[in-house]
Amino acid sequence: MMRSTDSQMAPVPTARRAFAPVAAPAYPLVAHDSPGCTLAWRRDRMHSVEEFLRSVWGLAAQLPPKRYAINVCKDRYLFAVGFAAALVARHISLLPTCRAEEPLRRLAERYSDAYVLTDHDLDTSMPSFHVTDHARHSSGSMKIPFIPADRIAAIAFTSGSSGFPQAHAKSWGSLVLGAKALGRQFALSSSPPRTAVGTVPAQHMYGLETTIMLPLQWGWSLHAGNSILPADIRTDLERLGSPAWLMTTPFHLKAYLSERTALPGLEGIVSATMPLTRSAAQEAEHIWQVPVHEIYGCTEGGMLASRRTADGDAWTLCHELRMRQESGGTWVKGGHVGAWLQLTDRITLRNRREFLLLGPNYDLVKVAGKRASLAALNAALLRVRGVSDGTFYWPDQGRSGNGRLSAFVVAPGVSRAAILADLRRFIPVYFVTALPRNATGKLPHEQLETFAEQVRHSGQARTIHECRRESFETEARRGFSQGARRDE
Repeated sequence: MMRSTDSQMAPVPTARRAFAPVAAPAYPLVAHDSPGCTLAWRRDRMHSVEEFLRSVWGLAAQLPPKRYAINVCKDRYLFAVGFAAALVARHISLLPTCRAEEPLRRLAERYSDAYVLTDHDLDTSMPSFHVTDHARHSSGSMKIPFIPADRIAAIAFTSGSSGFPQAHAKSWGSLVLGAKALGRQFALSSSPPRTAVGTVPAQHMYGLETTIMLPLQWGWSLHAGNSILPADIRTDLERLGSPAWLMTTPFHLKAYLSERTALPGLEGIVSATMPLTRSAAQEAEHIWQVPVHEIYGCTEGGMLASRRTADGDAWTLCHELRMRQESGGTWVKGGHVGAWLQLTDRITLRNRREFLLLGPNYDLVKVAGKRASLAALNAALLRVRGVSDGTFYWPDQGRSGNGRLSAFVVAPGVSRAAILADLRRFIPVYFVTALPRNATGKLPHEQLETFAEQVRHSGQARTIHECRRESFETEARRGFSQGARRDE
């Protein structure tokens, strides 16, 4: 299979004189061995590497002359085609955490020279380009492009769980090195090829790393659909043509456990951190007979460490990275992270490669005169038998000094006494039917703030934010929440 740079990509010279400038290294778009390899699976067909490359080159030649591509494709294969085509066309992909009209409008205001890449009808006044037809009917080149490592490939955004989403530019080199580090961390193999099946959107940094970049850089295939519900995931796994790894979240994993969903052909599970409880990991390993790994990372640095949750609390740093602590802060450096990056979490180092994660710096609160972590409180709440979901909420993260800590609990049929025994003396507890989690299972602070006001003042746990329509709970329940009650 031919591998080349396009006319705008300078080849890496084979020899340099001492005074010649050093060219940036370049990495291939895909690492598959032949054009006939499977790059993506869906229930009714497969997409070869050749088909993918022809679609990428064909689409890149037709994209509008702008700087930014807002990729909102739901289908993972079409997302990959759009992402790669934008990369070849030297456009920067913007990866919004929400596809609703208002967040997209704000994004367009911030990045005026942008257009939308989509695979579905979108209610927006922005210039839009449908990927679907070009991905299915293209006769472009089948050459593998080599992309300079320092080219900005995407701008990813934080989930907003600690405030307003923040933008972080990601170079192609950092994405490639991150994917390679991810595979080495779990001792993954490219032979025989596996399939990465994901329940998280490709627009999320964790989804991009595990369900797009990992398959592209390890010669795997990606799962083309966007299934989330337990029955759909089971059907997809039954029809795949290769062993699979499930890239998911504790929120989704807990739903699969509650339904005892069969997961045929599965070799391993990778979960995001929210956290995943040890009991849930042990139960998952017992039911499905596969290892359950948990990833620790951030939008700024990508994946940083992992652990096999059933075995203990310690995290193992990626081989290429190193940590240091100074003045109460923790920094990480090397590999796909690059220069020293300060982390927002409280960490205890055990040795050069192992550490304990204590929670974000901003989540320390006073409860009954003692300092406690919101992460630890949430973990304790989720361990209560009968609690299917729950979170503690601290208005404006305590910055005003007068916000009162509250708890929102999803616990159908459970005795309130079991939950309130240690909480009701000092924390208002609201029993609700669901929480405003987004498609990755996180609780963006902006949505939680609105949710809290609605519950407190109206007694109804309804939402007006369109992002919630994309959440797993909405898909599963067909109607996010019906009401709430308060106990103090």
